[in-house]
Amino acid sequence: MAMSTFRFFPTERMDRDFPWPIWAVGWLALFKAFLWLSYEPIQPGALLTLIGTKYLLNMVPMAIFAIGVWNLKQWAMWGLIIFAVANLLFFIIYPQSLNAVLVQSEVYIYSIILSFITLLCNGPLGDIFILLSAPVMLKHANK
Repeated sequence: MAMSTFRFFPTERMDRDFPWPIWAVGWLALFKAFLWLSYEPIQPGALLTLIGTKYLLNMVPMAIFAIGVWNLKQWAMWGLIIFAVANLLFFIIYPQSLNAVLVQSEVYIYSIILSFITLLCNGPLGDIFILLSAPVMLKHANK
């Protein structure tokens, strides 16, 4: 399953034999790049600025890595692995930032569902999934 050229949305990612973890990690990286733009966490000003800066600096590389992963590029896979580790370290160093990915709603089930989505896309759950998918990604990487 070798892909020779770099394309924004390679059609091979939709083939049945394309590894689903790579397909999922590519989408997750795109969501990590842009989903943060769609909600407003309620945090103290300094922490909110720090979180916003982190997301802003991650946005373009995560989008590039997502496309690179779908193209089975090893550099993109290593980039995502490094960013996942860095993001997990961010949550360890600033544990209060975890509140920024939790969604508060008057309807309890909405809070749970939306918090899960943001924990997956912008929080540590997505980073853990990327790290768990690393062996599969690197196995299929074009060298």
